[in-house]
Amino acid sequence: MLPAFDELIESGRVVGLNFPVALNPALAKTIGTMMKIDYQRAVMLRIPRMDTQTDKHFRPTVFICDEYQNFATVGGDNPTGDERFLSLSRQPKCIPIVATQSVASLMDALPNEGVKTLLQAFRSKVFLTATDPETARYASELCGKADRTRISYTVSESSTNANVGWLSGRTSSSKGSVSASKQYQKHKEPLFEEKIFFDLKNAQSVVVAFDGVSPLPPTYCYLKPDFLPVTMSWFDQERIAFDPERISA
Repeated sequence: MLPAFDELIESGRVVGLNFPVALNPALAKTIGTMMKIDYQRAVMLRIPRMDTQTDKHFRPTVFICDEYQNFATVGGDNPTGDERFLSLSRQPKCIPIVATQSVASLMDALPNEGVKTLLQAFRSKVFLTATDPETARYASELCGKADRTRISYTVSESSTNANVGWLSGRTSSSKGSVSASKQYQKHKEPLFEEKIFFDLKNAQSVVVAFDGVSPLPPTYCYLKPDFLPVTMSWFDQERIAFDPERISA
């Protein structure tokens, strides 16, 4: 029998759900959602205990959820909405980490306005290669825009008393002038165009991070699969093209 989540959290236990979705998709989603809600309730109950037991050390707890679009709950007066939990999760020392296929998959599972409320609750976001325009558009807008300088050249020619030659058919003039101008214009462009998110390679991402004090500028981030050596850089793993035989050699 599974002990209560408050006991499991304080003892530092690891709890995982292993339920093949292919056996019963509806039951797997229901069990996973109920476990998530029960965990969130236990985490939120730490807040009054932390206020009264100031001399006790409360260990941090981590919530990890893959295929998050299958277990997300949000919206309206729902007391078990994830956006409510995420907005208060830092106080009871909870570190939520979720992974979802795309923004489009969240929109398919949740109301549109609920998706916007839910996404704003995650302070740091890691975008891998995108396959749908909705995710690329959201990521590009989230990265913001920057002032860029656009240079334009204009060349003009003018002449007076121009005549047309009967044989050549060209215009000619005894007096003419040529002028050239160069203009600089500032305008805002996205830091990361939508196309960039479609072109991301394997183990390459764009990160919008928050260090706990201030937001960091959006930047490229090179990830490392767990099956590669720790000392191998991303550029080395890109060069060998993830060939296990070449890695072992």
